[in-house]
Amino acid sequence: MERNVVPAAARLGVGFVPYSPLGRGFLTGTVDASSLGANDFRRRIPRFAADAFDANQGVVAAVRTVATGLSATPAQVALAWLLEQGKRRGLSVVPIPGTRKTHRIDENLGALSLDLTPAHLEALDQAADAVVGSRSADPNWVSQGRE
Repeated sequence: MERNVVPAAARLGVGFVPYSPLGRGFLTGTVDASSLGANDFRRRIPRFAADAFDANQGVVAAVRTVATGLSATPAQVALAWLLEQGKRRGLSVVPIPGTRKTHRIDENLGALSLDLTPAHLEALDQAADAVVGSRSADPNWVSQGRE
C-alpha cells in the first residue's frame, strides 16, 4: 500500500483511510498475545505470533517513549504519526480507529493536537520499518500483487 496505493492516491488527489490504524490494538501497548482468548481473531495474524509479537515490542516501546515525552497515549502518537504521513505525502489521511469504549473517542481525538518533532518522526519511522510479520491472517489480503 505504502509503495503504490498511497502515492497513486496523492497523485489523484483522493484521500486514504488507513486500515486498522492502531494495529488491531497492538500499538496501544495494552495487548498481551499470551492472554488473547481462544477465539480472538488476532491469534491468526502473523504479527501476533509469539516470535513476531516479541520482536514487535520494540515498535511498541518506541511509540511509548514518544508518548511519554509528549504526555500523550501510545494510541494518540500512532494516530498522529499516520496523520503526519499524509502531510508528508500531500495526501488527506483519515485514520478511523475502532473502539468499544466512548472515552477512547476523546483519547483518539487528542492525536489532532500532538506536535511530532522531526526526532519523533525519525524514531517512529524507524520503528515502522522494523515491524515483523504480516498484518493479515490472509497473505493475499495485503494489496501486494493487486495494485
